[in-house]
Parts: sequence; C-alpha cells; structure tokens
Amino acid sequence: MSMNNKIRSAVLPVVSVCVPDLYTGEETTYCTFQYTELPQAFSDDAPQAAVYLVQVHLFAPRGENTLKTRRLLRKALLAADFTAPQVENASDSTGQHYIFECEYAGGWNDGDWHERF
Repeated sequence: MSMNNKIRSAVLPVVSVCVPDLYTGEETTYCTFQYTELPQAFSDDAPQAAVYLVQVHLFAPRGENTLKTRRLLRKALLAADFTAPQVENASDSTGQHYIFECEYAGGWNDGDWHERF
C-alpha cells in the first residue's frame, strides 16, 4: 500500500474527500495531505526503512462545528499507526483550516513503504 493510500484509508471514513496537495472540487469540508519521505537505517549504502513526515489539512466553512471531526481524525490517524498528531489551527477569514502533523515509520521498498517494522 502506498503512503497516499495509507493516509486516505485513515481519513476517508471521517471526511468524505481526501486528496493529495490541492482539492478543486465543490465540497466545502475536505482534507488534503502531503508528506516528506526520509530514508533511514542504512545498510550496504541503501536505506532499509523510511520515516514519513505527514501533514493532513482539514478545511471547513467558517461557523461549522468541526470539533467532532477533528477528534475523529486524530483517532483515525492513531489507529492507522501514525504518531499522535500535533494539530495547528491555521484558520483565517476565509474559513477553518486545521493541520494535523504526524509521522509514520515503515520499511523501504523502491521508495515506498511496504510494511511496518
């Protein structure tokens, strides 16, 4: 399973739209995400593991109560073996924006994780 699929599998039961980078659709409540892949545990000049620095962004209209959704997102990421997310409120006058920052560690397989170690 790719990291994109891992993130989407965790988020989609909570928020019905979850896409990498940029969402241009019509839904007003949605998630986007991105991640950085850091190779780790080198052996024979090759990485044997990777750490992923993940950001999941929850967007919602101003005035919408997102407390339950935010709690469910935290729980969903934890249940999918991500670290406990740090949540930053980046909301502004155009709407709500919460950034969930967490990590995931996995094995290395041609630049994509393949199983948790």
